[in-house]
Amino acid sequence: MKKTCKLLTVLGSLFIFSLTSLYASSSFTGYAGGMLNYSANQKSEKFDPQMDLTAFFSGQFTVSENFWSHLEFSIKTADLFSKDLFDATDASFQLDELSLIKRGISINGYNYFSVYMGTYDPIGSDIFLQRYFAIEPIGTKLADTYLGLAGSILYPHFGIGISDVLKSNTKPIAYGFYLYLNNENSQYYIANADIRFATSMRYFTMDILAGVGAPLYDTYKGESTFLVINKLYFHAGTSILIGNNYTPSLFIQAGLFNASYEKGASFQFSSDSIYLLIEPRFVINNGHLNLSVYALPQKTADKFLFVDDTLGADLNFYSDTISVSSKLFTMGLHIGFGLPNKTLFSFMKENKFKPEDNLESLINDIKTLNFDINVTPYMSTELFGGQINAQVKIRLMDLIVDKWYKGFCAEFGYKASF
Repeated sequence: MKKTCKLLTVLGSLFIFSLTSLYASSSFTGYAGGMLNYSANQKSEKFDPQMDLTAFFSGQFTVSENFWSHLEFSIKTADLFSKDLFDATDASFQLDELSLIKRGISINGYNYFSVYMGTYDPIGSDIFLQRYFAIEPIGTKLADTYLGLAGSILYPHFGIGISDVLKSNTKPIAYGFYLYLNNENSQYYIANADIRFATSMRYFTMDILAGVGAPLYDTYKGESTFLVINKLYFHAGTSILIGNNYTPSLFIQAGLFNASYEKGASFQFSSDSIYLLIEPRFVINNGHLNLSVYALPQKTADKFLFVDDTLGADLNFYSDTISVSSKLFTMGLHIGFGLPNKTLFSFMKENKFKPEDNLESLINDIKTLNFDINVTPYMSTELFGGQINAQVKIRLMDLIVDKWYKGFCAEFGYKASF
């Protein structure tokens, strides 16, 4: 089964790429970026600097007004300092999206039918809203990443499949339907069916998706069978913005992945498969203040630039109208508090906070916890037709309780369209 899955992936890639390459000269637009990350090895007792590179490429081949394709991939290298500079460095490659899209036009609106591989219009990213409603990005700045579509997703919405999106031309609404096949740990296939609804208005934007997956087993009680389905997986996610980018607003994201149900058993889900982010946003003259409270899966937190832990809060103050020598800069500061390896449920269970608990007892309980405090100043500006980004993260708890050089890390990145 593992070999079959790999064969389908290769054949699908060759098929889609061959079609797009035939018409690549018609029109092509692309977007790419890369970031260097410096930090000290947290497991080493001596100073051991590390540097890795994260990069992505996203392109659109436009064959005609109503037919185009998308290609996106990302790369993350191992430590560039671990070997001689001129030796090959290990790297992980991920195909984020490979798709063909055909648009149909009717009196009531547009129909977008697609065949795809990878992470297509993932819930959690605002790419669906940008593509079908032509809006500005609305996602949380905590989710900034250089992993393309693989970065900010509420759950792994990936596979080989088809989708159909219906976009009204009289109302700001869109419906999406997805049928796709993926696998879990390369052990068996999972057939998935999802339904989506999105709307974008002046002071309210919402993107919500829910679906069910059925693992396809070929054995039952040790016996070989043609096909067995004895479990269902449920997944759902939503992104909501009340207000807009120019007014005080509230941004909410929530997701649940792989909640399972078996015949004769109860509904089950893991606390580390829950994604929750609540972010009030305030506009103060030319400045912005975002307060984020989050509970994230560890795999998601690992992909974000400003988040290290699974449970925590972040205060982000920034301005995108700072002028220096007639050049505009965005400058800001993240102050983050995080609890490593904690879920929302485990935190509540271990501390058993009650309404009658006073502030002093709450502070005493927090002091006994293992926590992180990070301060991250950052800046960005336009340069050579692209955007340059730089930031320095200061891990205050590492400075206090560990070697001073483990308390600093820095990122330097660049993004450009062409």
